[in-house]
Amino acid sequence: MINIINNILVSNGYKQVELVLQQDVADLYLFCPLTESKREEYFVTVQLRTQSDSTAQCLLENQVQDWFETISHSGKVDQTFEKNCTMLLCHEEDKISRQTILMIEEDQYNFKKNVIASSQQEVLALQSYLAQEQIEKVTTKIINSIINVDSGKGFLDFKENNKLQKDHYSLILKIALKLPFVTYSPQEQKLSNLINDIDNSLPSELASIYNKLINLDVEWTESNSVQNVEMIWGRLV
Repeated sequence: MINIINNILVSNGYKQVELVLQQDVADLYLFCPLTESKREEYFVTVQLRTQSDSTAQCLLENQVQDWFETISHSGKVDQTFEKNCTMLLCHEEDKISRQTILMIEEDQYNFKKNVIASSQQEVLALQSYLAQEQIEKVTTKIINSIINVDSGKGFLDFKENNKLQKDHYSLILKIALKLPFVTYSPQEQKLSNLINDIDNSLPSELASIYNKLINLDVEWTESNSVQNVEMIWGRLV
């Protein structure tokens, strides 16, 4: 999972910073914004090597502050790091509770924190989708194209089955919600001309009657509706 998140960061204006951090509890990567992107936010991606609810809690209590201080004094980051860095914790969803996720994300010390909880089924599905579609860089544009698939039908299907759906689509939505630089762009809908649609769908004889009806200057009230219909229809046939 962490490799997918790292790919998204590199594909959207961030570069990995070489960092030596003496620890063996997790895979950890530091990303800084490219100069031309004019962004200031740093990201630290983390994936525990032993995943459980208790190790996630222990991470918050015993590891995160040490990492924050080490990175701050590493010479690899500038002064914006301390106030503008987000830790992205990748974790298997069936090995972490909702309560622990909230505890981590609501903690106000050191990093801002987002937990991306996924199932192995979702990760495999997304890896398979990216390979099948030959997608090497998961840009914001790619993320939006996945979300907007079939003119938004994919999202409607997900709304109906979100508790059961475990595929590449559900994981992309989770990721998009946790990455602040991913901006959702709804697919532009082409609006049709209703009058033209009606004209094109009616047989020629009915189209003639329809056009005469809409062009008649007749006042309609509750008391004269039947009379007007009889009068108009008699005039048209």
